[in-house]
This record gives sequence, C-alpha cells and structure tokens, in this order.
Amino acid sequence: MSETRDDFAFLFKSVSKEYPDPVQTHITGTIPKWLTGTLLRNGPGKFEVGDEPYKHWFDGLALIHRFSFHDGQVTYQNRFLRSDAYNKAMKYNRIILSEFGTLGIPDPCKTIFERFATHLVPLNITDNDLINVFTIGDEIYVNTETCFFRRISNTETLEFDKKRINQFRTLGVLTASAHPHVDRDGTTYNMASSYMTGSCYNIVKYGKESSDDPSKNAEIIGTIRAKHCLKPSYYHSFGMTENYFIFLEQPLYINLKKLATAQLRGSAICTCLEFDNNAKSYFHLMEKKTGKKLSIEYEADGFFGMHVINAYEDEGHVVFDMCCYHDDELITKFYLDYLRNGDHEGKRHFSPSSSMRFVMPLHVNLSTTPRGRNLVTLKNCKAVAVLQKNGTVHITPEKISEAITDMPRINYDKCNQRPYTYYYGVAACKPGDFTNGLVKVNVRQKSFELWSDDDCYPSEPVFIESPGAVMEDDGVIVSTVINTRKRSAFLLVLDASTFTELGRANIPDEVECPVGFHAMYLSKQQTQLANQSHKQNGLPSV
Repeated sequence: MSETRDDFAFLFKSVSKEYPDPVQTHITGTIPKWLTGTLLRNGPGKFEVGDEPYKHWFDGLALIHRFSFHDGQVTYQNRFLRSDAYNKAMKYNRIILSEFGTLGIPDPCKTIFERFATHLVPLNITDNDLINVFTIGDEIYVNTETCFFRRISNTETLEFDKKRINQFRTLGVLTASAHPHVDRDGTTYNMASSYMTGSCYNIVKYGKESSDDPSKNAEIIGTIRAKHCLKPSYYHSFGMTENYFIFLEQPLYINLKKLATAQLRGSAICTCLEFDNNAKSYFHLMEKKTGKKLSIEYEADGFFGMHVINAYEDEGHVVFDMCCYHDDELITKFYLDYLRNGDHEGKRHFSPSSSMRFVMPLHVNLSTTPRGRNLVTLKNCKAVAVLQKNGTVHITPEKISEAITDMPRINYDKCNQRPYTYYYGVAACKPGDFTNGLVKVNVRQKSFELWSDDDCYPSEPVFIESPGAVMEDDGVIVSTVINTRKRSAFLLVLDASTFTELGRANIPDEVECPVGFHAMYLSKQQTQLANQSHKQNGLPSV
C-alpha cells in the first residue's frame, strides 16, 4: 500500500498516556532466549502543550522507552522524562523553555529582572534530554545537545533523578555532543563547547566513580579554538581512536550574535544556524594522552554530517567514517509541518546521505613530505590526501556504500576504535524516501543487505552480541518499528549475521509508541549495577 499523508503523520503523533508498568507484548516468530537484558530508547513523545505546538521533530518532550527481555518474552513500558522543560510545561500548560525549533516564554515565576535577562542571554536553555542514552561508569544518563543531562535512577521503573546535571556551572560549557564515547578502560569522554571567552571545542573526561554529579569530577583535557570566533561549528558527534580524538569543524555555523538575541527577537535557536556552501570542512586531531592538537591542518570540501560510524588508526593513518550530506537541508525538512503535511503538493523529499571514508595520514612533514601526491597508502583504499602548497592536507573521501543510510551502529565493544567490517543503520529504500528500512553494510566489500516491510518505519538499529560470539556479526539487531497503516508498533529482532527476521514483539494497539532517536542495550548485570549504584548514592528520584 502506498504512503498517504495521514498515515505518515502517525509517526509524529503525541503520546496521550504513559505506561510506567510493564505491558506484555505478543510474540510472532522467535525471540532468542539468551536475550535477558533491557533496551532503553529515547525520543520525542509529546508535540504540543495545551494549545501550543512544538514546531520541530527535535523539540518534542522526551519519552523514555523500555523493552525487557526474559525467556523469549518481551515487555514494554514508557515514561516521560521529568525534566524542568516537562514539569514547567505541565504546570503552566504552555511551552516555557525554548527548544531547537520552538520559542518558549520566560518562566512566569521569575522576577521581572530575571525574565528580561532571559531575553538577552541564553538562560532559557532546555534540559529536554530527548536524544540519546549513555553511561558514565555504571550509571545511565539521557542527554540532548545542551549543557544538561539527567540520570535514570531506576532502569526497571524508569524513574529519574530530581536533580539535573548542569555542566555550565561546573565546566562552563553551553552545548555538548549527543554521542559521548566510552574508552576501553571504561572512561567516558565527550565534546562540549564554551562561548564566553572565545568559541572553543573542549574534550571532557568524566571520572569512572559514581557520584551525585559526574560533571564535578570531570575535567577538560584539551581545547580547540574555533576558526570563526563568533560563528562556531555545529556538531552532533565526534570520533575517537586509540590515541586521538577527531573533531569535524563543518560549515554549519552557529551565529552567536543571533543566538544571544534570539529570545529578544522572537526567534528559535535553529534560525541561528547558517550553512556556508563555499566553506571547507576541517578535521582536528587531538592527542588523547596530552590533549594537544596536531599542527597538521586537514581539510575537505564542505559537507554536513551528524553521525560518525567509526574511527580507527591503520598503518600510520587515521580513518574516519561518517554519514554525510551535501548541506543541512535534512534539518530544515524535520519541521513537523513538513513531516506531517509535506510541501504545497503534499509531497515529501529527503536529502540522500552517503557513507564516506576520510583518511588522514599522520606522518606529514612540511619540509620533506612531497606536495601534490596522494599520501594515503592503505591497500584497497581510494581515499586521497594531498599536501597543498599552503601546508594543509586536502582530503577527498572514498564512498564506502551505495546505501542511503544514517543512524549507524557497530559492534561497539568489539570494533570501536578498531578496523571493522560491518555497520547497521536506518535506510531509505530509494532516493528521497524517509528512512523506511534497515541496512547492514559491509565496508570492506562495499556491499549491503536491506530489510524493509510495507508501511514500516524502523528506528536506529542496536547490535547485541550473542553469548560466546566469535565473529563480528554474531548477534542480533533490534529496532522499534512503526507501521503507519496499521497504526501499530513492534520491536523487530533480526539475525545480525544473515540479516533475516527472527521475530517481532508486537506492542498492544492501544499503547502508543512513537518513532524515536537513539537507544542502548543493557545486559542483566549492567542493569543491576546501574540501579545499585544509584541506591548507594542515596539520590532522590521522581
């Protein structure tokens, strides 16, 4: 059946009722009995407050989903994140904190001075942590791209800490990547930006010990100055190898002059983003041990990307794989009016992505390295890196897949920071489609396999390794899928090796489960450790 406007709009329908208690799903096919953990998924769940609508897909109030696996059965539950953004919206029945594409109003409880100040400085920052789920030590957090993140105090009941983590107070940063990395020794790192004394991109290292506020034990271990002080780059993720952090400074800029006065002008944050079609993209490499930025400047033609696939070192090169777009049109197409209704003809078209490999040679000497010659010496690699007369290394990437895909996931525990063969992602079955399939990409053979079903729209796939796994793809892929025609949802389980369907956990039709963003799987042991760690800290939850 072909897609209709009303059917597609179902993907962006608000949840009217929470289900904090587990709901049994109906299993078709087979769910492996060795799955005994918890899948936590994050994403928007409420797109209006009273009579006021949120305007962008990235704005909806955060809804946390939980799938629990036991003996071949699956239960589902959800709960809205009790953020300040949520609590104030419910209290006043209107949007108080500004989101990415929606302007809020100053808190009515603030003094006249505080409300005026909110119009002039970025105090009205949202803590609506709707994007990702990540770990620091044994504890589980949710985040977005602001300075705030919040702990899930009980992964079984979906309770949250009353206190939010405020990195502006402790570290002086206002924005952060939505995709922290966990190193092989268990240390969590993230990229965060400060704007008060010149725009800087900072690497933040968090302590592995449990605490009521992990940002108090965190430290900035390295800083990169923005090329344009008043127009720092927007970013959503970054790369990490065994010895380096890789930061992409791309030509989607945040105009700080506009940002500082956005509330006063009645403009949303997204209006402060500006893409420069004529500008370059720059890759900055920072030594993990010293926090020092490499002096070599790596540049590429301008592009936009949100999600890093993987990064690693190989024979004197840094390899950086990413899902890329020609420009930032993707973000502008995510306004809810366009998603629900299409253009003036009721049609939708989404920019296709490309999976690209950028290779940066590490051993470049401005005095002895020849100019004008490809410095990439990796076998079976078509990426190009050429030292220019001005001393920069210009990179031309290699396309590693013909699949139109994003939201990439790998076997993180086995392959992060290492050469790898497979990644999994959501896929557009044909150019211009919204992501209506799942894909397994073989980056060595540049081949891919596709899963799709009529009227079905999957969320980010998560790889879960099977017990005693030997091969990289020994395990399963899980993804929440929305059937827009049937107006129903199910958890799909695929064999990661063959990329064939094993089973579905069908959520009862009366239970609303909207499309989400990112997710994390926790083993039974990880779930227990997270809940025990919270109890030891004695923190209040809601």
